Amino acid sequence: MKEWYGVLADHKISLLPITGAHIKEMRKLSSDADVWTWYTEDLTNPDALERWMTNRLEETERGKMMTYTVQLKETEDIIGATSYGHIDWEEKCIEIGWTWLSKQYIGAGINKHMKFLMLQHAFEKMNIERLELRTDERNVRSRKAMEKIGATYDGTLRNHRSTQGNRRRDTVVYSILKSEWIEIKGTIFKDF
Repeated sequence: MKEWYGVLADHKISLLPITGAHIKEMRKLSSDADVWTWYTEDLTNPDALERWMTNRLEETERGKMMTYTVQLKETEDIIGATSYGHIDWEEKCIEIGWTWLSKQYIGAGINKHMKFLMLQHAFEKMNIERLELRTDERNVRSRKAMEKIGATYDGTLRNHRSTQGNRRRDTVVYSILKSEWIEIKGTIFKDF
C-alpha cells in the first residue's frame, strides 16, 4: 500500500499523507460546530479532533486507511482532511470519506479538487474498479456534491451506524466505476 500513498496535488491544493505534525496543527480547526453537524463524532473540542486524527494516523499505519491532510497551496495552511478507507485490494474496491474542511472553505470548490485528485489516483494509479462514497441520508449538501462529481446512488443502508446525540443514521451509498471514469474526467472535470 505504501507505494500508492504519496502527495497528490494540483494547482490549488495538495493532499499530504498525514503525520503527527499535522495533527497538532489541525487542533485549531475544530471550533466551528457547523463543520461537524453530519460527522459521526462531535469534534468541536481540539482534544477530540486530535484523538480522531491520531486514530486515522494509526489506521493508516496499519494499512486500513490512507488519510491525507488538505493543504491550500496559496497559503500552505492545512484546511481539512480526507481518506481512502475500506480498502479491498483483492476486489479492487475503495471508499473515499472521512472528509471535512474548515468552514471558510466549504462551498469554495476545494472539495471538487480533492475528489478529482483522489478519483484520478484511485482509477489511474491504484487500478481500482469501484469507488464508493457514503454519507448520512439527511446530509443533502454532501449528497449533491457526490452527484455533481458523477457518482451514482446505489442505495441506503438502514440504521447503519451510530452518530452524534446517541442517534442511529441511515447511510446512503454512491459509487463511481472505473468504466465511468474517462467520461466523468472528460466532462465534469474537463477543466482540471
